[in-house]
Amino acid sequence: MLTLFDAKPGLFRIMQIQGNRLARRLEDLGILPGTVITKVELKSDKDTAPAIRVATKERKGVLGGGMSLKIWVDYQGSVTTLASLPPNATGVVKELSGGKFMVDAVGLLGIREGEEVTVLHRLPPMDYVVRVDGRRIRVGEGAAAKVWGTKEGKPVQLTALGHGRSLVVEQIAGGMTSVEHLEKLGVRPESKILVEGVEPRQSIGIGRTRVVLIQNPDGMELWLGERGASNITGVMVT
Repeated sequence: MLTLFDAKPGLFRIMQIQGNRLARRLEDLGILPGTVITKVELKSDKDTAPAIRVATKERKGVLGGGMSLKIWVDYQGSVTTLASLPPNATGVVKELSGGKFMVDAVGLLGIREGEEVTVLHRLPPMDYVVRVDGRRIRVGEGAAAKVWGTKEGKPVQLTALGHGRSLVVEQIAGGMTSVEHLEKLGVRPESKILVEGVEPRQSIGIGRTRVVLIQNPDGMELWLGERGASNITGVMVT
């Protein structure tokens, strides 16, 4: 047997799903041991989880791809990941499967269990070209979404700033890996950041979550991160 993550695109018969939470969520989608699903072929530049722009009743903002895979929502009677929703679709948050740092981070956007969240659209890989205390650096959109400050008395993400606008960093909304990565770039609380522009991404940065796209027998699509896909084992169907 092989894992779903390592399998080639095509028909894949699931033999085992490790982890009760993952198994329960897949069962809601009609995916059980013995089910034949389709692993969809992705282009090489599409095999990392895209950042998405979302809206809640509190605010609009950007959510990194890795976090969107840990948010399970009720959409049209099925529970799926927020990353799997099509543009302009709204779901009700059922579960936040990350740790405390992740829960606190998405809470800044108003994403909490029981609340509605709308996926406005997926974002292409981008770099925010900024000056941090006078030094010019590039920050990927996922990392930039974790940088928060205050404008006019309201919390604001770095991703919400346009050319020529600035903020003083108040919080890095992420785990230790994100904090350490941004600190190496000089981004930390009390740093002043000036946005010079947004450009196509030059390289895949730290923390980019690799993903697989599958379809259940009814044709419904589901994005899974590398960890989830590696916990599903089975065989290819010819």
